[in-house]
Amino acid sequence: MAKNEAGLGRRIQYVAEYAAVRLLSAAAGVLPERLAVLGGRALGRLLWLIAVRRRRIARRNIERAMPGERTRREINRLVREVFLHIGLTAVETLWMRRHGTKDRIAARFPMDGIEAVRKAREGGRGVILFTMHQGNWELYGATVAAQMDGVNALARPVNNPLVRRYTTELRESLGMKVLSTREGVRPMLRALRRGEAVAVLIDQHVNRAYVPVTFFGRPAATTAVVASLALRLDAPVFVGYGMRDGYGFRHHGRLQGPLELVRTGDRDADIAANTQRFNDTLEEIIRRTPGQWLWTHRRWKLAGRVERGREEENAGDVGQTD
Repeated sequence: MAKNEAGLGRRIQYVAEYAAVRLLSAAAGVLPERLAVLGGRALGRLLWLIAVRRRRIARRNIERAMPGERTRREINRLVREVFLHIGLTAVETLWMRRHGTKDRIAARFPMDGIEAVRKAREGGRGVILFTMHQGNWELYGATVAAQMDGVNALARPVNNPLVRRYTTELRESLGMKVLSTREGVRPMLRALRRGEAVAVLIDQHVNRAYVPVTFFGRPAATTAVVASLALRLDAPVFVGYGMRDGYGFRHHGRLQGPLELVRTGDRDADIAANTQRFNDTLEEIIRRTPGQWLWTHRRWKLAGRVERGREEENAGDVGQTD
């Protein structure tokens, strides 16, 4: 009976979450752009007020990633800015489902470097784009897809199947093909061998197939898939990112590359070295506009385990005698 009650509670939760997403989507879609922007800002402020746990995670992440670089007041201001951009991104993405024609997206999100990617794909070569949760990452992917056919976005499915179906439809309506992380590497291999582009967000913690490199100087489990596929298929690699201009629905995107990869012949070492370079590149970009990155994610779980291990080791050393 307890199991049935838990299952019923989960289903009720899923329906409630889905209803909230659809309600927000409907409300955003009917608003003129100016009011949608104001609504996004208001949502961001509301999230800052109620998401206490995520607020604490963001503050702790910033303090540990950039120790001594900002005062407590500056960190608090930066955390508020992070939530403001989260609210804008949520409302803007839903608003664009109704209003996001290719021309409108292109006008709001000019992109530098797209020609270099097109050139790299000549002759049917697949390319890999690695990116992060910076600015409006959903709209960034849509912008790339609107200007270049054959763009596949690797995404981790949300747990709620109703919301998962809706978000997949939303992404596909903006021009992207969605590949699930649950399907493993094969769909990515097939897309690359067809000469298509595969975009991968690499700035979040992963539990499997990761490389223990550093990010902002701290150990961070980072997916090995980009470096592994690039070396295996000799695929060109680009870094892509977008930055919001101010606090409205205007952005600027960029694609940089192809990046020069480390190729020593030692596959494991090359994967680690290249993944570290990818993280260093993302860190450099994030530092330009830190308020637009998703600091609310528990990115440094690996660092926490390492640090706890050191504390336990040190505690053991204290109790030892010669």
